[in-house]
Amino acid sequence: MATADAIVSVEGVRRLYGRKVVLDGVDLTLSRGRILGLLGASGSGKTTLLRTISGLEAIDAGRILIDGQIVCLPGRTVPPERRRVGMVFQDFALFPHLTVAGNVGFGLKGRADRAAVVAGLLERLRLTDRAGAFPHTLSGGEQQRVALARALARDPAVILLDEPFSSLDGALRAEVRDDLVRALRDSGASAIVVTHDAEDAMIMADDLVLMEGGRILQAGSPSDLYRRPTSIAAARLLGPVSVVEAVVRDGTARSVLGERATDLGDGPAWMGVRPTDLGLAGPGEGLQGRVLTVGFAGAYRVVRFAAGPVILSIHVSGPAPAVGDAVGVVIDPAGLMVLSAGQS
Repeated sequence: MATADAIVSVEGVRRLYGRKVVLDGVDLTLSRGRILGLLGASGSGKTTLLRTISGLEAIDAGRILIDGQIVCLPGRTVPPERRRVGMVFQDFALFPHLTVAGNVGFGLKGRADRAAVVAGLLERLRLTDRAGAFPHTLSGGEQQRVALARALARDPAVILLDEPFSSLDGALRAEVRDDLVRALRDSGASAIVVTHDAEDAMIMADDLVLMEGGRILQAGSPSDLYRRPTSIAAARLLGPVSVVEAVVRDGTARSVLGERATDLGDGPAWMGVRPTDLGLAGPGEGLQGRVLTVGFAGAYRVVRFAAGPVILSIHVSGPAPAVGDAVGVVIDPAGLMVLSAGQS
């Protein structure tokens, strides 16, 4: 149900490719002035969902509203140019033969205020001194800001970004991402960002939606989803997690990892813990077992530990044990997650 604060409302949307269900009853709301992250693995349906919002794809059931107006129903699709949607593509899609100013003003031809709008956007996005430059002379961060300025030029209700950092790596990726977030915040834009990278999603988003198999697994704030996922699939989308069998009785889940209160009903469940909520201890303290492997990961080492059938992954920033060492593992009870056995 659309609300006054919603700039985009997706209600019960279903999309089929032949007999294949790509979107299956998706509900999603983007509030004004917020950034929503849409996180999922390849094939989860996130890009198809973005394309239905933009007007590049039709839907087979449900409806989509932008700024209170219905733009998509089965058999009725308002074209992209009439939706007040700005798109930022994976490869930025800048016109190589146009300058920065020409790219930003491309969609404003014929408008009397074109020069003023372009100048204002270039100033806002710190591109004024690059107005006459061509795309191939720009850094990755500058190209991203030009693409965003072009998307903002027509005063869209929402900005849609499809895997905006997929072609970037390392420090450049972080720099461009931080630049883009700053620009979105400064512009006050409402935005949906599609990504398969958990770190990008959690750093950028005010609100986060997790997708798998064309369905929404869970939605909420990044911190809530990271600490309180409801399923193994949701937990794993946001980073490494070790999972063991648990049993729920009288509002408490119990496993070899410990106990945690839960609102799940009595019966089988799962309990998960992230590597950062585990620590190594000496023999006789904590859960006892042996080190299986030790891997170097830069700022820390990844230690895989086995206690019978239970295998845990631990991030160790200090001295690490050797393969085969007998050690104990201590667990931060606050880091334990109770996951429903009925969800993947």
